[in-house]
Amino acid sequence: MAQKPSQTFSFQVHDGGGDRTLDGIFRLIALGENEEPLEEILTAMCADVAAIAGADVASIYVREEGPEGLRFTMRGNVGFPPEALGRVHLRPGEGITGFAASRLRPVSVAMADRDERFKYIAGLGEERFPSLLAVPVLRAGAAAGVLVLQRGKPKAFTDEEVERRAGEHERRAVRLAGRALTAGTAMGHAEVLPTLAALARAVPGPSRTTAAPALDLEEMLKRLQVELARAVTAGGATAAEITHLALILEDRRFRERLAEACARATPLRALSELGRAYARVPFATASASAAATELLGDRAAEIEDLCVLAFATTAGGRPLVRSGAIVVSERLGLFATLYAIAAGASAFVVEGEVATDGAAAAAVRASGRPLLAAVGGAFSWLRPDDLLVVDADAGVLRINPPATAVARYRSARR
Repeated sequence: MAQKPSQTFSFQVHDGGGDRTLDGIFRLIALGENEEPLEEILTAMCADVAAIAGADVASIYVREEGPEGLRFTMRGNVGFPPEALGRVHLRPGEGITGFAASRLRPVSVAMADRDERFKYIAGLGEERFPSLLAVPVLRAGAAAGVLVLQRGKPKAFTDEEVERRAGEHERRAVRLAGRALTAGTAMGHAEVLPTLAALARAVPGPSRTTAAPALDLEEMLKRLQVELARAVTAGGATAAEITHLALILEDRRFRERLAEACARATPLRALSELGRAYARVPFATASASAAATELLGDRAAEIEDLCVLAFATTAGGRPLVRSGAIVVSERLGLFATLYAIAAGASAFVVEGEVATDGAAAAAVRASGRPLLAAVGGAFSWLRPDDLLVVDADAGVLRINPPATAVARYRSARR
């Protein structure tokens, strides 16, 4: 193809962090040729990136090696005719896209078709989108692909804009393994279930908001009793465990102390004292058997969860668990599980182990939600509101997944 003569228009090689940060989104491109349907997935990615970046055209070129040698092939696009997919090829150093791949740096130009590096490709209509940014996607020190953004206005992408666009996606993208207790997939934002100590650190001093609670304490406890009764009716090996925990809610003295703590000027402090009082019980019964001590310990943990739920209910503000969220916790207690299911949680992720035959696992199983346990490192990597994809079928948790995983999830859910 013919090349246009060089002009004195803006052409810039960006030395900022864009190549590293955008790699976080597209790090699966190098593996993409083994996944189907590749072009559908990458085109979905292009649509998302174009919307975020305010671009008229977005293309993804994937590094491929074949009989004709190394080439970068357009495998994803929005803005050009669909016939271009799989038919547009550029060698390293060829065109502005190939040049960015060979330099391993983002390259931008205000008037692409007037630059000496531009390669004209019939049928694309690139002349309508002169402003071009090519960002190499790095993997193992080489370009696994190139993301190309184009706009109709003849104004080059600046260093600041390249870094800002890249920075919008610079979040921890991590894949962690776990043990699936219930199958299924779900996508949503992380809702980390706090402990009383974590709440106390997050809400110093007077810990009541001015917003009215959506539910009063008694109503919340009654709902839990209904859910527990339903779980017992379902029968199974967990019925005895559920019946034992139901006694906590029937304990009038405990409910009175819970209400008194919530009514204090500093309810978190009072609730923490209440939780600690019950936590000390297992150690006060030295003559008890190991099994009885473990049972009392589990009961104390459930009471702490009740204290957290009581604070979330009576202090106002946003719900502890929002509909569609993926609940993440260190352990899985029955009260918190039933509360989250009723609130509309879409899945559960637990850093620690969960008893397969326990009441909490049974409740999640009955609800049809995915449950992934023993996800080591979950709290080291994720933050509240991170986007998560739970694939319990594969035993995988993705934190801030790349667009390929998001597109694959959405395609599978259709």
